[in-house]
Amino acid sequence: MEKKRVTQLDVAKVAGVHRGTVSLALKHHPSIPQKTRDRIIKIAEELGYQPDPLLSALAAYRTHSRQQRSFKGTLAWLLIQDPDKPMGWKHSPIYSQYYAGAKARASQYGYTLEEFETPKSKSSLKHIASVFRARNISGVLMCPQARPNAAVDFEWDDFSFVTFGYTLSQPALHTVSATQYRATVQLIKKMQAYGYRRIGLVFDHTHSERTDNNYLAGYLAAQYSSKEKPIVFDNYRVEDSKFLKMLHSKDRPDAIVSGNESLHEYLKKNGIRVPEDIGVACPVLSKKDGDMSGIFEDSFHIGEVAVDKLTNMIMRSERGIPEQVQRTLIEGKWIEGKTLPDKNKKASRKPRKRAASKTPKA
Repeated sequence: MEKKRVTQLDVAKVAGVHRGTVSLALKHHPSIPQKTRDRIIKIAEELGYQPDPLLSALAAYRTHSRQQRSFKGTLAWLLIQDPDKPMGWKHSPIYSQYYAGAKARASQYGYTLEEFETPKSKSSLKHIASVFRARNISGVLMCPQARPNAAVDFEWDDFSFVTFGYTLSQPALHTVSATQYRATVQLIKKMQAYGYRRIGLVFDHTHSERTDNNYLAGYLAAQYSSKEKPIVFDNYRVEDSKFLKMLHSKDRPDAIVSGNESLHEYLKKNGIRVPEDIGVACPVLSKKDGDMSGIFEDSFHIGEVAVDKLTNMIMRSERGIPEQVQRTLIEGKWIEGKTLPDKNKKASRKPRKRAASKTPKA
């Protein structure tokens, strides 16, 4: 005979608690003391309790339906300002699109998204945490930090967090980001398919640090795979006469991968024709309708996915610093642009031969 499924009621009877307490404990809800949670989870494991996937799906559907019908509350968009390096995120085309996508998705789920900005000090962070608790704000989207490898000391245990990118080093939180490494590899493969061989990288070292060196790693891996010698420049050196001198020489690369969407305009101002003299492409485009060729990083959709993840965490009562961090990566889209023409198509356009004129005989 088939063994009877162990239910939450069975666990509750052995633990001597209400079934609702078991449900909350298995979701790691902070309202249940940690000691009680651990005891209930241990009993559930010993009894062989496993959640019914069909019932879980039904419960999630009912919860989602209720969320769409009613106002659920407020989510926080939190910017922790570094006093020595203030950041105006609204002027960033990528960060502002994170926010716009997050706000649109939050509205679909019945939430409002409210901006909070605070200095990076112990007292101010403690105050903002008390404001969140007083207003029953349990979900927080953490804006990228002003500096790479940033560390933040916050009262994490009472809230659900999702952040963007890799600027926050400590603590490690669930993250939504673009496929930066993969985007660079795909871009270089596209450039090679278009007939470019000597490909250089021009990338600001701070930008590389902020993105966990994903663009640099993707470039080096692609060059190694194609057995081409890496040609790497720090983006600060675009102002260096040596850099410009090299680009005017015969040894210049066929094309450049750059994290700067406007590099092609700078090169044109300095007498380097794009794309006639050199092709340029960017793996981190913030818009689809510009002249630059490259990979469009859909920041609006990244913001939407961040809220998808955050609202699911709230529903499952996942609070605090996660034991195992999840990185959700969003694929970019190739944009043809005007700065990287296909050399193969150009080479295939052979001039037509004129037909020989027939001279009538005298």
